[in-house]
Amino acid sequence: MPLTRSARVEEYLRLLESRIPPKTLEHCISAAEYMTTFREEVGVTVVQCEQAGLLHDLCKKMKADEMLASAVQYGIEPNETQQANPKLLHGPLAAEQCRRTLGIDDEAVYEAIYWHTTGRPGLGSLGRALYFADFAEPLRSFPEAVEARERLQEEGFERALRYAAEKKLERIRLKSHADPVTEAFHAWLQAGE
Repeated sequence: MPLTRSARVEEYLRLLESRIPPKTLEHCISAAEYMTTFREEVGVTVVQCEQAGLLHDLCKKMKADEMLASAVQYGIEPNETQQANPKLLHGPLAAEQCRRTLGIDDEAVYEAIYWHTTGRPGLGSLGRALYFADFAEPLRSFPEAVEARERLQEEGFERALRYAAEKKLERIRLKSHADPVTEAFHAWLQAGE
């Protein structure tokens, strides 16, 4: 479903255009639109899909030292993995900026943006939807994303999400060690089968 062209959506798009490259902006738009296609199954609103989907990568292009300094400013204590790879802080920082700068006070949107990269045990419906959309939105052409979209159509959201989380964890493990929170999220999802 295309984005609504509300005043807030236009505001978010202008902000994103000033902060992230066009390819990342296209990904954010695609993620937001994709979330709306399965939102009823997940139980979230169009506005939540637009806010979380559009704004989740708001801080993606910050420099590593800026991310660490902003984390301190916001009272976020980076874990060992985030200290070694500050780019993992882009979700928590975007969540804080959405709350503090944009005045978005929906806790589900905050949680979804905060945890969209790693997930976490107990993650709410919107958070799980964003985690999935970030991995599998239609501009993602790698085979696992295509398979995740097919599973969503054939098997439903929860099974597609478990598949996406498993494949994302496999990809992370190939590059480096996974954040313990990502490992815990994966285990939590698998336990829900």
